[in-house]
Amino acid sequence: MDRPSTSAADDIAQLYAGHHHWLVAWLRRRLHCPHQASDFAHDTFYRLLSAGRYETPREPRAFLATVARRILIDNGRRLRLEQAYREALEQSLEHTEQAFAPEHILEAIELLERIDRALVRMKPRVRESFILRHLEGLSQEDIARHHGVTVRTVQADLVEAMLACDAAMQVHDA
Repeated sequence: MDRPSTSAADDIAQLYAGHHHWLVAWLRRRLHCPHQASDFAHDTFYRLLSAGRYETPREPRAFLATVARRILIDNGRRLRLEQAYREALEQSLEHTEQAFAPEHILEAIELLERIDRALVRMKPRVRESFILRHLEGLSQEDIARHHGVTVRTVQADLVEAMLACDAAMQVHDA
């Protein structure tokens, strides 16, 4: 993890001091839970600290809202992946007489986490195309219309996403 310079860390500390309470209130209105709002606010500032390079935003609240919104989206995606895994596990249990061994469950969860980290590192359009195709079931044509790009661009984005996911899965196999 890259660490921000001392002045960047000071700038983030000032951003925190000046806008943390506002961000918690903003998140609370969306999440209806003060504990989750506090957790996501801290995750927002952690993401800024761990991002490495930091430039003071002209509109701090809009900037914080954007970062927090992306964290909420990432969390929602992770929850959907976990839910999909649980549903697949339940379906497979219905068809088998014995449950998966705990180590196989752990391996599957670790694999999903590696794929999730690969998704986070992708360019936003590539990640969104992957999610729209594989989690939402949209066609390549619909994704192209959504992004305002050609189907060929969507295909290239999906290949890039699949290669990144495959590389994330290979890390464990090596």
